[in-house]
Amino acid sequence: MQENLHLFEDLDADIYAISTDSPENSKRLKEAGAFTFSFLSDQTFEVLEHVRMKNDQMSYRGISILDKNGNYVYHQVNDLWGDQIEATRNIIYDEFENINE
Repeated sequence: MQENLHLFEDLDADIYAISTDSPENSKRLKEAGAFTFSFLSDQTFEVLEHVRMKNDQMSYRGISILDKNGNYVYHQVNDLWGDQIEATRNIIYDEFENINE
């Protein structure tokens, strides 16, 4: 994701990685990868449930969008972050257009 952040530069949104890793593990991963976006640790699944990305005792990979007030708007389970990052970008931009209509 880090190498593709430029695809989202003009999007008025904050980008987060959310996992069930401990805060310490999330911090180590963020630092090791020199990531510039925020990592959230959600060991209780509270956020993952809110954004509809909880999968039993782990999280799905994909997209979740919240509005400026933190209300759930959209999610999609997918793994289109590598070679198919353009598809992910298009989905996100389309959903943001729907929000702003």
